[in-house]
Amino acid sequence: MRPGTREHKELFCSTFIATHPRYEPSELNWPELEPLYLERVRSIPFWGTARATETRAGVMVAEFARSISDPLIRQAIEVQGIEEARHARMMEHLIERYDLPAKDVSLPHRGASRDEFMGFGYEECLDAFLGFALFGLARKVEYFPAAFLSIFENILMEEARHVTFFVNWVRYEEARAGRDDYFLRTATTVRNYARSLNRLIDSFSGDVNATGFAASGAGAIFADVTPRSFLESALAENERYMSRLDPRLIKPNLLPTLATIILMALRALPPAKKSGAVLPSQNGTLAHTAGAETISRP
Repeated sequence: MRPGTREHKELFCSTFIATHPRYEPSELNWPELEPLYLERVRSIPFWGTARATETRAGVMVAEFARSISDPLIRQAIEVQGIEEARHARMMEHLIERYDLPAKDVSLPHRGASRDEFMGFGYEECLDAFLGFALFGLARKVEYFPAAFLSIFENILMEEARHVTFFVNWVRYEEARAGRDDYFLRTATTVRNYARSLNRLIDSFSGDVNATGFAASGAGAIFADVTPRSFLESALAENERYMSRLDPRLIKPNLLPTLATIILMALRALPPAKKSGAVLPSQNGTLAHTAGAETISRP
């Protein structure tokens, strides 16, 4: 399907709207956590920032939707705003239910311009890819119980929908403006990812410190995670989530491409004497992240 056409717009907007899950965070099957797991979830230092970030995102996306003249695109972005606001409510419920230490973080409202929505979209692409890897590794080593992780599986699936909608919207807009050139598009994407990485670091740098997550025991659990095993997890989980979406949709491509190139280079290196690609699980068994050598291109 050619980007920029009416058929393309109807596909990525209608699919996004139709797959909107309806639930309230307080109604989900939240498990009771044993002391070990409760200590682990309480040790994560950035719940307050996550809540503030999601709250700001919900406001920004809802405001940006009102500026869109195309009714179908506006409706789809309104749905995303609803989901972002619900993510903020989920963070709030999570904090209250498990009595998590969460600072009251105030993040400045950066407006709701097209440029702001673009920056946010690339942030989500980066955040989703990293989140796929981390939760895949956490599941492998059984860092949290399956019932707890399953709730976040739903959130990661929503993120997969968000970033897929976003990259299709970008391609649609660029094609309509006559800028759907591969090299120009790639340069723009790289520049936006670099900008988004800086913004994410700025948002969370104040919460991650030596007494936080890394010092809590997570560092010991993930001590044997290597760049290779991290990338293997990221690619495998990315494929798992993206494969659930309509294959006709354009999928985020740059990060999986770079990860695949780096992973191929790492696999070509001679094996170290003590490989760190094998992850120890709590029950004493060994777990290894699955790899993904190929990616699908739109």
